[in-house]
Amino acid sequence: MKKYFLVLFSLLIFTPIAFSAERQIQCKVVGISDGDTLTCLLERTPIKIRLQHIDAPESAQAFGNRAKQALANLTFKKNVTIHISGYDKYQRSLGVVYDDKRNINLALVEMGMAWAYRQTQPIYQQAQQQAQANKIGLWRDPNPIDPADWRASKRSDTAQNLQKIPNNLPLGIVDCSKQLSCKEMERRGFSYTQVQQHFQQCGWKERDGNKDGIPCNRLYRKAQQR
Repeated sequence: MKKYFLVLFSLLIFTPIAFSAERQIQCKVVGISDGDTLTCLLERTPIKIRLQHIDAPESAQAFGNRAKQALANLTFKKNVTIHISGYDKYQRSLGVVYDDKRNINLALVEMGMAWAYRQTQPIYQQAQQQAQANKIGLWRDPNPIDPADWRASKRSDTAQNLQKIPNNLPLGIVDCSKQLSCKEMERRGFSYTQVQQHFQQCGWKERDGNKDGIPCNRLYRKAQQR
C-alpha cells in the first residue's frame, strides 16, 4: 500500500497537472498567429500562447485581420510578461499578457478587437459592454458574430459538405514516396478524387492545415463549383 501511494505521488508531480498552477514568464514575442494567439521566445524555446478570457474574430470573419494586426501592434518584437494558468486542448499555454503598462488581453476587448468569453471575469465583460455601447472596432458591424458561433456554423457546413464526398474512393496507384503540396497537385491537374486518394492512402495530414477533414480546401472549393 505504501508503494502504491509513492507511485501515485510521483505521477501527480510529473504529469502536466502539476503545471496547471499559475506561473509567470518573461519572453519576447516573435510571432502572431491571429487576434488571440501569439508565439514568444523563452530562452530560445518558442512557446505558443492562447490569450485567456477572450476570443478574437477568426481570420475569415469581419475584423479578423484587424484583430491580428492589433495584437501585433501591441506585442510583436516586444518583451512581455505572461501569467500562465494552464493549457488548452491544443496544448497551447493559456495566459494573460502584460507589457509595462497594461493587460493586453483586456486592451483588445477595450479596442473592440475581441469578444470576452461568456463565462469569464467581470472586468472583461464590462470592457466588452463599454466597447459595444461606443461601437468601437468590431461593434461597428451591424451584425457581429461571436467567433464561437461562427466556428460552430462552419463545422456544421463542413459536416454537410463531407457527405457529398464519396467514402469509398476507387483505389488507384498512388506514389507516397514524395509528398506533394496542394499547389503542386493543382499544377499537375489532379482531380479532387486524386487529392482524396493521396490524403487517405499516404496520410499527408499537412494537406489539412485547419483540421476540418477536407484536404486542400482551395481544390475542394473548385471541385464544388463545377
